[in-house]
Amino acid sequence: MNSLPLITQIAAACSLLALGWLTVRAFSKKPAWGLAVMLLSPVGATFFGLKYWDEEKKAFLAYLVTFAVTAVLAVTLFTAWGGWDLLRATYQVNNGINSRMLTTQDAEYFVKANTSFNEKSGLNIQDTYRMEKARDQLASEAEEKVVLELADSKLAEDNLDMANISKKVVSKKEHYRLVYIPIKVADAKNYVGSTVKVTRKNVPEKEYRLIGSSGRKLEFSQRAGKGSFSFHYSTSDIEKIRVLTKQLY
Repeated sequence: MNSLPLITQIAAACSLLALGWLTVRAFSKKPAWGLAVMLLSPVGATFFGLKYWDEEKKAFLAYLVTFAVTAVLAVTLFTAWGGWDLLRATYQVNNGINSRMLTTQDAEYFVKANTSFNEKSGLNIQDTYRMEKARDQLASEAEEKVVLELADSKLAEDNLDMANISKKVVSKKEHYRLVYIPIKVADAKNYVGSTVKVTRKNVPEKEYRLIGSSGRKLEFSQRAGKGSFSFHYSTSDIEKIRVLTKQLY
């Protein structure tokens, strides 16, 4: 499969050479035919080849065969890269954005399909608008889950047995609260595993979980549905980062 892109490029080059040959033959007949073959192929080439079949069948068949092979290889390569999944995901996200009913499932599907296509193709296609909308939806659900988890945690603390409550009354009672404190981006590697809020250039602050640090990149994850997905940002793109900590008051 790794050789498929190279084979497709070779087939495309052969198709262009055949088209050049057919274009030269078409210009020798009439300039209008030459322009039609050069600018309107494969339709122009087909009309020209059929009209002058007896004289130009070699050049026409050479172009027709190489063009068909290139088209088949290109579709096969697009499929192997997950291009159809990306098109379906983009369509679903568009409908969700336009109707203002974007679901977490569609957002997660789009992020995964876009990431997978870029990794397999190496094209690094940036659909910034849709990607931000999808991530906003996922971040919104992640924030809701954090709130629910904090509420469940507080409920569990409130349901301590009477023995523990008595001990707290006798001893000096300590109070804690969860707050976000700013840290330097360069020091973020020391807080791997923590919940953080990140502000990027021209992007509002969002909450993620910091899961790794590699060179000049920070890796984050967000919960989505029953699972989670991960991604990374360049440290140069991050303007501010705050980490969630427990402080005594």
